[in-house]
Amino acid sequence: MCVIDVGTNSVRMMIARASGQRITEILFTEGRITRLGEGVRRTGRIQAGPLERTIRVLCDFLERGRSYSPERIRIVGTSAIRQSSNQEEVVREVLERTGVRLEVIDGETEARLTYLGALQDMEGLTPPYLVLDIGGGSTELIFGESRQEPLKAFSVEVGVVTLTEGFLKEDPPLASEIKEAEAFVTESLRPVIAQLLPYVTSSITTVGTAGSVTTLLAMALGMKVYNPSLIHRKGLSKGMVQQLFDELARKTLGERLRIPGVEKGREDIIFAGALILLSVMQSFSQAGLVVSDAGLREGVLLQTAGDALS
Repeated sequence: MCVIDVGTNSVRMMIARASGQRITEILFTEGRITRLGEGVRRTGRIQAGPLERTIRVLCDFLERGRSYSPERIRIVGTSAIRQSSNQEEVVREVLERTGVRLEVIDGETEARLTYLGALQDMEGLTPPYLVLDIGGGSTELIFGESRQEPLKAFSVEVGVVTLTEGFLKEDPPLASEIKEAEAFVTESLRPVIAQLLPYVTSSITTVGTAGSVTTLLAMALGMKVYNPSLIHRKGLSKGMVQQLFDELARKTLGERLRIPGVEKGREDIIFAGALILLSVMQSFSQAGLVVSDAGLREGVLLQTAGDALS
């Protein structure tokens, strides 16, 4: 199977074999930042430049993917495309240029597939689970008592790209901008937090996924070259997130880029990721979480493999 996840900030591909509820062999993975959601919050539309960048990456990925002769190829799109008024044009352009239909999934579907992917090889972690996915254009919060099926799945249109573009405009951000961003995140997440609070006890296992969470852990580890095997299933404490938040708040974009673990193209949005993560951890009184390097991409692949078997 070949799956490509077209997110608000990055495009990620995986070619793998799966059996049952597990990915049994990963043949190839790659991810590139294209910032498809650039300008969507301001204009309500996918802009021509970000779309062109994204389609070029899709063409590169599909050329590599087809060399493996996969049983099926899927491209899924998330928040940026969901929110755009020119969604139909984007879907048509991708199909014409790549020959593959872009599936735009709704927020709840994204949340449920992210849960499935993030937990697919998390044996040994004690249920119940709360999975947190901080993306470029949306944040997903999903609760479940088994690794296969979530019970509550929510998607809120608050992400690191949209939060940065909307509030964190100075370099480094002003204290007033940070305060406004924190208030916006708190208010946006409030209804979902209220619904999940009765389920989130001190014994819950919180799992964080997507680029902001993995980058923050890479920063905490001083990781100069990203290594998923050193990230996956490792812990990240609230105290460390607070420390990184405070450090990032003081630094310019150039200074952030010099921090080991910060990938070029993520230096402007990583502070927003720390802000959202800290807000969620504080809301649920969570002392820490387990980081998963897997997420939506893996969930779509497992769903595709299951459909092929049915």
